[in-house]
Amino acid sequence: MRIIPFLLALLLSVNLNAQSFDTTSYKLTNLIYKETSEANLSMDIYYPKEATGEKLPAVVFFFGGGWVYGNRQHFAAQSKYFASKGIIAIAPDYRIMSKHGTHPRVAVSDARSAMRYIKLHADELGIDTTQLAAAGGSAGGHLALCTALPLTEESTETIDPAPDALILFNPVVNTTAVGYGAEKMDEDSLRLSPYHQLTAELPPTLIFHGTGDTTVPVQNVYDLVAKMEEIGLEPQLHTYEGHQHGFFNLNRNDGKYFYETLKETEKFLMSMGFLDKN
Repeated sequence: MRIIPFLLALLLSVNLNAQSFDTTSYKLTNLIYKETSEANLSMDIYYPKEATGEKLPAVVFFFGGGWVYGNRQHFAAQSKYFASKGIIAIAPDYRIMSKHGTHPRVAVSDARSAMRYIKLHADELGIDTTQLAAAGGSAGGHLALCTALPLTEESTETIDPAPDALILFNPVVNTTAVGYGAEKMDEDSLRLSPYHQLTAELPPTLIFHGTGDTTVPVQNVYDLVAKMEEIGLEPQLHTYEGHQHGFFNLNRNDGKYFYETLKETEKFLMSMGFLDKN
């Protein structure tokens, strides 16, 4: 594990600011990936503006909101940026309590369905399925993690939803009483808790978390990282001293940590071969 406190990360990061942030070099399309009794679920797909005809890496961003609120615009800024860099960015809907009256297990099922849809339709979407990352913030980070875990609720499915990399922003990693969401998860709090379902097959993982987070305790992430290391994984954890939940969003802290986490994500994707090194 590499734990990179904020000051060290700031020194290491490549300059990225509002002047160098491209929000124009993309093409946006939308399609329905799943029909349910509550709603038809769609995903926004941000393509690079100039088509190359080649299959491209992709990053799937799941929005946060405690499985209760939120929408697929949460990671629109990050999606536009990575499309400008030549990566396809995808932002799916999923069912949430406030809008659809559904349980978090349904959100997990939808996230896994989104990944399966992308893999099944990769040729027509122009996606290289050997370079497919799942990302998300808070509850969306939980969903991204759940796409990489061997859950059993969909035993008849033949397509593995697991991504090749994970990028997690203050993620929910423990849904039992010592973490976040136990009361919402009720009887599924253990079954859908990434800490408790962790396996050595988890792909390379990048995590951002504020040490002052009072929504998702940073200790939950420390515990997850320690367990990952015990089974031979090498996650990257970037901590931000004293910062609260959602610190990475563009509308927080004058966007300072938005740009920093964006650049660190870019460096991670370069290390994975999703992007050419500058």
